[in-house]
Amino acid sequence: MKMQRTARFGLALAALLLSASALADWKYYETKKYGFSMLVPEGASLTTREWGGGWGGISGSSEGVKFHGQAKLGAKESNEDIEKYAVNLIGVPASAWVKTDTITNTRGWERGYVFKANVGSRLLFGMYGVGPKGNYLLYLDTTPGDYMDHKKDYDKWYESIRLD
Repeated sequence: MKMQRTARFGLALAALLLSASALADWKYYETKKYGFSMLVPEGASLTTREWGGGWGGISGSSEGVKFHGQAKLGAKESNEDIEKYAVNLIGVPASAWVKTDTITNTRGWERGYVFKANVGSRLLFGMYGVGPKGNYLLYLDTTPGDYMDHKKDYDKWYESIRLD
């Protein structure tokens, strides 16, 4: 009986340490220019880029996961217009997008949506909408298997996003 409790405690402790070490592999990234911040994988290569039409931001990748944070500062567009931009940019048809949550007045977001899109071997997870400085699209591009295997990490990334 005591041995079983010790084994269960050991497993629980190992799971706790494993999840803590997974989070330790992420760092907080902030871009004043584009007005947002989020967790990114430690050691990820980041590039800043202008996409045209007033949109600019960062992209990066780590261990096969691509992450993107874009902003179009200034006049606030409708959620529908931001979604059209995202669909065109990402190349995943609107029919594959599922809105999983509505954003209203939280973490700097005034309004927007949380989405997932699953097409073949790609799963996109992110959010788009408006904040105090303009329009935003932040998302991760991974595989369905990786998303399910690391869902807690993906949720932590989502919860880390802040708009200035």
